[in-house]
Amino acid sequence: MLIPYRKEHQKIAAGLLSFHDKMEKYHSLLNEIEIYEQSNNLSLLLWIPTQEKNIQGLLGIEQESARMLVLHDISINPSLRGEGAGFLLLNELQENYSDCMISGTNATVAYLDKWKQKQGN
Repeated sequence: MLIPYRKEHQKIAAGLLSFHDKMEKYHSLLNEIEIYEQSNNLSLLLWIPTQEKNIQGLLGIEQESARMLVLHDISINPSLRGEGAGFLLLNELQENYSDCMISGTNATVAYLDKWKQKQGN
């Protein structure tokens, strides 16, 4: 289940973002989160897997237009990596934004392409 980020999730979001190589310091993590908090077209979505109670993943998206999403960040709890959790997360994103095409950034396009190939898109 995808849920919208709220300020009370800041530590969880920072923890998930910290798994990115580009986010080495806590200060830059908070700056990244602040950018999402202050922008009207950027959103953080937190992911709770089916049959779970805890947040295990995060997506950073930009609603570029009514029919276009840009995936800026994707992060999964390392304990779930290699189990297809990232693809499940993207499947839920596509279900929630079924009218939108999802594109990536330099940081996310390779992973997004793997997901699209698995989907047959």
